[in-house]
Amino acid sequence: MIRFKIDNESIEILDRITNIYNFKRDTITGRIALALSITKGKFFHENENGLPQNGREYTPTSNIFGRLVNDADNYVLYKTMFDQHYAKELSENDFIKLYKLHLRDGLDLWINELEKGDITKGDHISFLLKPIKNGLTLRSNSVKISSGNVQINSMKEITSLLWFELGKTESGETIEIRINDLREFDNRNMAIAGMAGSGKTQLMKDILYQISKNTNNELKFIFFDYKGEGNPSQLKPFLDATKCEFIDIVNDNGVKFNPFLSISLDERQRPFSIKAFVDTIATFVPSVGVAQKNILTNVITDLFDSKNGSYPSINELFEAIGEYYEENNRRPDTLFAGIQDLTTNIFNCDPNNPNILDKSLYLNLPPALSDTLRQLVVFLLLRYFNTYFSSTNDCEPVDHIFPLRYVIVIDEAHIYLKNKNARKALEELLRLLRSKGVIIVMLSQGVEDYKTKDFDFASQVKLPICLNVQNKDYKAISNFVGTPSSKYKLETEIKKLESGKGLINIGEPKIIELRQWWKTKKEENI
Repeated sequence: MIRFKIDNESIEILDRITNIYNFKRDTITGRIALALSITKGKFFHENENGLPQNGREYTPTSNIFGRLVNDADNYVLYKTMFDQHYAKELSENDFIKLYKLHLRDGLDLWINELEKGDITKGDHISFLLKPIKNGLTLRSNSVKISSGNVQINSMKEITSLLWFELGKTESGETIEIRINDLREFDNRNMAIAGMAGSGKTQLMKDILYQISKNTNNELKFIFFDYKGEGNPSQLKPFLDATKCEFIDIVNDNGVKFNPFLSISLDERQRPFSIKAFVDTIATFVPSVGVAQKNILTNVITDLFDSKNGSYPSINELFEAIGEYYEENNRRPDTLFAGIQDLTTNIFNCDPNNPNILDKSLYLNLPPALSDTLRQLVVFLLLRYFNTYFSSTNDCEPVDHIFPLRYVIVIDEAHIYLKNKNARKALEELLRLLRSKGVIIVMLSQGVEDYKTKDFDFASQVKLPICLNVQNKDYKAISNFVGTPSSKYKLETEIKKLESGKGLINIGEPKIIELRQWWKTKKEENI
């Protein structure tokens, strides 16, 4: 096992801190100092000068790395941690050189903080409590919601029956959906499958028009147009009829929304909501690993601490990330680039924090934005919706009518369903918001998109509508629309699928001539 010496200046600081805390051994101080340096993401370059070997010598019996399993030295664990931190397998000499540099860095950080504080008031204890709290948060796999002192949001509810027409059957029967009638639907989530040109977008716009019309525009919605094909002049009749605001992320200087609003200002809740926010970033920004998530968590935590009860902006986050990378000799990486991209007029962080839920929005996400950015915008908003509605009371049904509060339409849902972490977020959204009066509608190209290895999204949907799809496999479609009363009947109806027609399985499989917004607009002279 290795032996090495630490420089005299490090030893002097090490002994001083050990005496301040009255630790039994200096090796305890050393392990904490090392953690302080590593967790802040400090990097030393390969050509960095090493520290002199003129101080105390440490050997295996010194217990410098501590002992964990079977009383064995933790050298292997520390070496592995450094290999991961530097993303390569270090030689033993490189490891010791870097270990001593990180030790000194952590000791300098620690002693500087102690010199700024007042030990007689316990500031030295407070300094250590913060990284301990952060570490415990990182170890948590679940977000715990405390009922004490948590703001409960309130929102206007539609308490009357909400109905809309899907279209007509071959026999001329009008199919009317009473979406919040508990005698017909025990949840209100919808899924529409149909390839390009099948009419699914026109159907969705017609449904939104009817919902707005039948609630006097009081039930608000957001439509995420991932394809970014929306044209404000062409959409004007729809936008006017639904009192909906069109926002083109690229051309309208972003959406007036601060994604940090999903983070709680309550000190007890904040670590968990920061963790969820960081997880959302890591889901879509490529190659964000554990170390980068830890850096982002620490930077956001410090940023919130510095704001004294108000919300920072995305630009302030990027400035803080830039300072952090410069101070710690980190080269710009995917995390740095991802946060930088978010500053390019994606979010207009109005300091007044207007409530994005107060009006209906058509959010246009054109291909000029990268796939990463488009997906990130959608899920940062969904993260906020999840946080906001989770802090509302459950809706209380009255005479079999379930109150409604909002509608979320996710176009091109297959984009997210292919991403394992995004699937988890969508699954959470479907489960948590079903009792909150939120209708979630997913539009995708094929029925098979909704059944993944780890979750069957169709199981959380009570109104699946199959339009003309490329894969007309009986098993896939029956899994999507539900087991039919007659296999022969479903097989017969599947053969009739074509553009503008849809298949539902309410009572029995039936083909519908779907309502289309372009037709409604013409017929009603909108």
